[in-house]
Amino acid sequence: MGAGTNAQDKLIAIHDLDIPWRPADLSQRAGRIVRQGNENKEVHIFRYVTENTFDAYLFQTLENKQKYISQIMTSKTPVRVAEDVDEATLNYAEIKALATGNPLIKEKMDLDVEVSKLKMLESNFKSNLYKLEDKVVKFYPKEIERLKERIENLKEDIKNVEPYREVDKNLKEDNKFTSLIIDGKKYIDKKIAGEFLLNKIKGVKIYREMDKDGEKIGEYRNFDLSIKYDSFFNKYNFILKGKGEYRGEFDR
Repeated sequence: MGAGTNAQDKLIAIHDLDIPWRPADLSQRAGRIVRQGNENKEVHIFRYVTENTFDAYLFQTLENKQKYISQIMTSKTPVRVAEDVDEATLNYAEIKALATGNPLIKEKMDLDVEVSKLKMLESNFKSNLYKLEDKVVKFYPKEIERLKERIENLKEDIKNVEPYREVDKNLKEDNKFTSLIIDGKKYIDKKIAGEFLLNKIKGVKIYREMDKDGEKIGEYRNFDLSIKYDSFFNKYNFILKGKGEYRGEFDR
C-alpha cells in the first residue's frame, strides 16, 4: 500500500513484499497502520527478504539514504561531516544482514549495529554530562548567589514594611489600609486614595509605556510605588521597590 490508501481503522498487520528505493516509502506504508484512529492497540509490520538476492543491496541503499536523512533532519546543530545513525537506519542494517545469507557477513553487520548503538548511548551520555558540568560550574553558583541576595533583601524589606493599621473589632468594616503617598501628598482614606491613584495611572499609558521600570508616582508602606502600562495585555502593572523589587497587576 502506498500514498492515497486509507484503511487504517481496523488494520492489525501490514506485509511489505517488496523493497522500495526510498525510506519515505517504507514510512508511508507503516503510517497506514501506526496512526491515530486505528482501533487495534497493537499492530504488526512484516518485511520479507530473500537470502542471496538483490534484496541485500536494496536494504544497503535504504540504510545509506536513511543515514544521511537522519543527519540533516535533526534538532541538533548540523555538522559539516554527518556520520551518526538513528534507530531507523539500524533497522535497515539488520534486515540487510538477514538478506545476505553469509553468516560471517551477518555477524559483522550485527556487530556494526551493536557498535553504532553503543556510540549513540555514549554520545547521549557525554552530551548530558557536559550540560550538567556546565550548570554546576557556571549556572548554579550564580543562581545560589542570586537567591542568597534575594533572601537578604526580603529580610530587610520585612523589617522596613509599614504594618497594617489596627482594626477596631467593633466596626463591621475590616479596613487595614494604612496610607498611600501620591506626588508627595499622603492619603489615609482608602477610597480617596484609590480615586487619586486611578487618575494618576491614566497618564502612564501615553508616555511611559516603553519604560521597563515604570513611572514612580509615590510610596506605599515604605516602598517606592511605580506604575507601568502593558499595551500588549492592555493592563496596568505596579512595581514596589525597597531592597528588593516586587511586581504585580491591578485588578480590573
